[in-house]
Amino acid sequence: MTIDEAARAYLGVPWRHLGRSTTGLDCIGLVLLAARDAGHALPDPAPYAREPQGTRLLDGILAHAVRVASAEPGDVLLFRMGLYGGHVGIASTHPAWRVPACIHAFAPHCRVVEQPMEGELAAALIGAFRLTE
Repeated sequence: MTIDEAARAYLGVPWRHLGRSTTGLDCIGLVLLAARDAGHALPDPAPYAREPQGTRLLDGILAHAVRVASAEPGDVLLFRMGLYGGHVGIASTHPAWRVPACIHAFAPHCRVVEQPMEGELAAALIGAFRLTE
């Protein structure tokens, strides 16, 4: 099973800060659980604040992944919140529209969603990262 396939099992799960189960997930929790389900063991960086804390999220990603020029399904996507990376998702190909998409637990949506990489989401993308473990 790939990370993006594993992430789809969590679609619709409610958003909850520091959530790590099907009763609630935040963006990092979704990446951790989908990676685990796909056979990757990643450490949990919790606790952390809801707002970006400098380069902490980027540094955490780089400890377990390498930056790639273009995202493929299953890669971790890092998005800007203000000046810093503060949100993550999982690259996918939307099953209905066959376009690049992101599976993420996003507070404004109140749940885990899969949405096309366009508009504000695409504009906030900092980079794509492929897990090395």
